[in-house]
Order: sequence, then structure tokens, then C-alpha cells
Amino acid sequence: MPMSAPGRPAPPGLFGGDLVSLVRRHADTAGEAPAFTFVDYASDRRGRSRGLSYRQLDRLARSAAAELRRYAEPGDRVALAAPQGLEYLVGFLGCLYAGLIAVPLHAPDAYHGDDRLLAVLEDCDPACLLTIGEYADATAALGLRATGRRLPVVETDLLWDRADDDAEARETPGTVDVDPVEVGPEAVAYLQYTSGSTRRPRGVVVSHANLLAAAVQSAVQSQLHSSDVIVSWLPYFHDMGLITGVAMPLSAGAHAVHLSPMAFVQRPLRWLQLISDHRATWTAAPNFALDLTVRRVSAEQRAGLRLDSLHTLCNGAEQVRSLSVEAFSRAFAPCGFTLSGHAPGYGLAEATLGVTTALDGALVRSFDRDALAGGRVVPVAPNSPQAWDLVGCGVPMPGVSVAVTDPDTGRERPMDRTGEIWVSGPNVARGYWGRPEASAESFGAVLTEAGGARTEPVWLRTGDLGFIHEGQLFLAGRSKELIVVDGRNHYPADLEATVEEALAALSPAATAAFSVDGGSAERLVVAVELRRAPHSESLPARAESVAVVRRAVSAQHGVDVADVLFLRPGTVPRTSSGKVRRRACADRYTAGSLHTDLSADW
Repeated sequence: MPMSAPGRPAPPGLFGGDLVSLVRRHADTAGEAPAFTFVDYASDRRGRSRGLSYRQLDRLARSAAAELRRYAEPGDRVALAAPQGLEYLVGFLGCLYAGLIAVPLHAPDAYHGDDRLLAVLEDCDPACLLTIGEYADATAALGLRATGRRLPVVETDLLWDRADDDAEARETPGTVDVDPVEVGPEAVAYLQYTSGSTRRPRGVVVSHANLLAAAVQSAVQSQLHSSDVIVSWLPYFHDMGLITGVAMPLSAGAHAVHLSPMAFVQRPLRWLQLISDHRATWTAAPNFALDLTVRRVSAEQRAGLRLDSLHTLCNGAEQVRSLSVEAFSRAFAPCGFTLSGHAPGYGLAEATLGVTTALDGALVRSFDRDALAGGRVVPVAPNSPQAWDLVGCGVPMPGVSVAVTDPDTGRERPMDRTGEIWVSGPNVARGYWGRPEASAESFGAVLTEAGGARTEPVWLRTGDLGFIHEGQLFLAGRSKELIVVDGRNHYPADLEATVEEALAALSPAATAAFSVDGGSAERLVVAVELRRAPHSESLPARAESVAVVRRAVSAQHGVDVADVLFLRPGTVPRTSSGKVRRRACADRYTAGSLHTDLSADW
């Protein structure tokens, strides 16, 4: 039987309607309550706060909708290419209010590059672009390059006069407030473009029903109320940032405090300081953020933090590592954070983010890596030579069912076997924008019973491998990234964990394990991105480090590493959410473009 949500069902009927209706209800019933606060560290290193109440947010969203309707009709796409901030949130809601299809993107800048923006703009063919004045020219130029047309540009910062609740408030020239366009639950709310690997980004078609379901599922799973405070630095253009930082708090009528991803990366203390200052109860971060925070927040800085108000730290968007969870818990236990506060989860854009999350802290279990590589789940002692420590990703969200299947037959796997993870529920999207064949392949799976009969509902094939153990979903890796050398399977995440542990003195920024065609057989390659440029006096020699990697992988996994690369900071290809693009690494390696660019001494 597929695994379904245990014990925290969503209130009946709450998946009906749309997010706009909830926002307007909050504006009517609790209009002065804070909706969003954005803390800007770019203009003020100490952080300059600006906020919007629910009534102000509703007024601005209606003004944005009126302005957008001058250039687009319901069903048209609007590309949001703005920096993190209140203007972005108003623009996104303005699209929903106007019945337009939002396309959340990042602002054009040197850090991200233009390739992904151009690919998405060409694919979605927007009617207009939404940004702020500072980025208007650059955004317009990108639109012209991508579509060959001069697209209208709406600057949401010009609408800010509308935040004044006074009846005599000035109206922005050329705009008037409008009531939201009524749309059905199956109308498209936005396109969530996948992070992309070696392929062009694909737009997941998210309906208003999907959006509301995902928001409510996350709120119910975490038992959020209007009194909760959420702190988030996750980017709005990524599904985890958009759902947990924006849609989830809006559905609960809660208060969300935001900072930009760059502000967090520059000084991770800011994230925890906002949690402490605002007595936040809920936050989220990918696994790398836990490591970065432990490494960059000093003991003296920790002494000034109070994290005892935090009941949930959701960890997702990449593989959750037990060492990271345990290190964060040890480091911040004196601040009041407890291990039970960890909420590892699993999700993907095709499910409008959430599939499973933990309810009662992180469950760490050890499994025989050789058995897992062969598809069998065999628990072992934590310190066993063959142990691979995995963190449980929890139980399904309310209304969600999860099945572990044989992807070739469509039959469920037994509990002690690995398989492809399939998902069904009201949050599962309808498909990919303009890609009917890919949509049918990923979104049209049907479980097959032992007798050959087919069952409902239709399932989403995730392409991820995992298994169910002790009532929780455990993630092993991507089916297309499984490494097969000499007839044996190896999970990249397992190999990478071994390499990073062996190279602890180097403190790698990222590691990618992948296979390449060696002619007669597959060859294993490991690429290690260093956190800083190497200096012979401060780091082990390159030859010694290569030998360390080969010995560790051979001893732990019984496989030879054909090549070890050490790369300069920032050179390992990543997705928009920061995950390592292993297949892109393999393609660049084969093409000879995955250069080390390091000195001869290293």
C-alpha cells in the first residue's frame, strides 16, 4: 500500500478556493497584522527593515494587477525578473490577482548570468516583464534578446504610494484599484522553472489549486497559526522559497521576515539573528546552509543568540546529511535549539514543492551500502565499515500518497527494497509548459497490481530512488545519476560523503562524483571544488590529496577512482538552488572544459 499522511489531515474543504481569497480574507479580518517584513542589508549593513500589513499588501497587489492588465490578458505570462524584496512579492500577487501566469525569475546580474533567463523567456514568451526601476533597462534588453520583441516593463516600485491606507492616499498615475479576476482552481497560477541539469529549463505548470494545496499542506504539517513568525532567506524564484517563505505564511495569516540570499551567504549570522530578534518559530534551509552557518558563526556570536522559540527548521532542496544535522545541533544547543527542531523533507517542483517532512526531529539510520546498491535495504550498526548514514525525509504531507515502485513494471516494491519514488496528491502539477511528451512521461504513471490490473490515481514519476523504513521515506539518489562500474551500482551522494570526510582538512565547497565512458567500461571521476585558492603552505599537497581520495573510495566502496580534479572556487556547475549538476560536470569533463586552473604546485 502507498504511504499516506499519518495523523495530521488538512481541514475538510481547505484545499478549495485559491490563495488570493485567503489573502483578501486576512486583509478584511486582520488588516493591520504584519504580512511581510524585508530586511535590506545591501543599502544598510545593519539591516534596514520595511514592512507591509495584510491590508497594505492587498491594496498594492490590486494596484499591481491593474497596471499589469494594461499590457496582458488573463492567461498571458508575466516574467518577474526583480531582486528579492517587497516589490517582488507585490508583483507576484499582482499576477495572481489579475489572472495572469507569473514566471518567477531572478534579476539580471553577473552572479547568475543571463543564459537561464534567456532560455526561460524564450520558452514562456511573456506578454510583459516585471521588475524595479534599477533593473528596467537590463530586463528590457534581455526580453528583446530572448523574444525579438520590445516587451512592456512594469516597475513595481512605482506603485509604492498605494501602501498608504488613508482614504486620501495618492494614486499612482495611470492605475486604479481593481478587484481580483475570478479564476477556477485549475487555472494556471505560475510556471515554476526547474533548476535544470544539462537540459534547458522546463516550466512546471502550477495551478491555483496546486498552489493553495502546497501552502496549506506545509502549514498544517508544521501546525502553523497566525501567531507564528517565519524567517526566510530562500530565493523567491525557487520553489522552496516561494512556497515556504511566501505562500505558506500567507495561507496561515502569519508574519514572514525575509532577507536576501546574498545577505545570508555574506554573513550567515544575519539569518539566525533575525530568528532570535523576531522570536521566529519556523525557518527553512538547504543542507549546505547548516554547514556554512556552523563554520562561519563564531562561539562569541552564538552567545548572543536565542533560538529556543524555533520549533521547526525545515531542511530540503538537496540531500540531507547526518553529519550536518548533528553538527548544527551541537553548535547551537547552547542557544536553545534542539535536535527535535530539525524537519528534514523531500520535495520537487513537479509537486509544487512538498512531498514529505519529518514531524518529530531527524531520524538518522545506517544501512549497508552494498546492499542498497543492489536494491536491498539492510540496516547495520552506525560504525560498521559498510555503513551509509541516511537521514529520514519524514512522512507524506496531508493529502499526499507516496509509493516506491519498480519503474519498469509499475508495481510497488516491498518495504525492504529500493525503487523509484512516485507521488500523487492535490499539489502535484499538471505537466510541463509546452512539452506534452515529457509531461505524459513524468505525470502519467499508473500503479499496476500483482494481477496486472491498473489502479487510480495517476502518479508523478520523480526519477528519484528511495525506500520506506520505520514509516519514513529515505532518499538514495537520482536514477539517472546512478554510477555503474564493473557491474556494481554506486550512489553519487554516498561517494561524495566519503570524499568530503577524507578531505576534511581542505573543507571542500562542493564535490561531484560521476561516471564517464571509458571505451570498454565506465570510469569514476571525482571533482572537488575548493573553498579557497590553494596555497602550498596551508593545504596538503595535491598529489597527497589525490591519493587520500583514491584510498578512501577504494576502502569504503571497493571501486577505483580513475581521475580526481581539484577546482577553483565557484567552478562546479550548479542549479539555481545550489545543487551540484553532476551530469553537466560529466559533459564538461568529456569535452575537456572542466579545468582545474590551479598552479603546477597544486
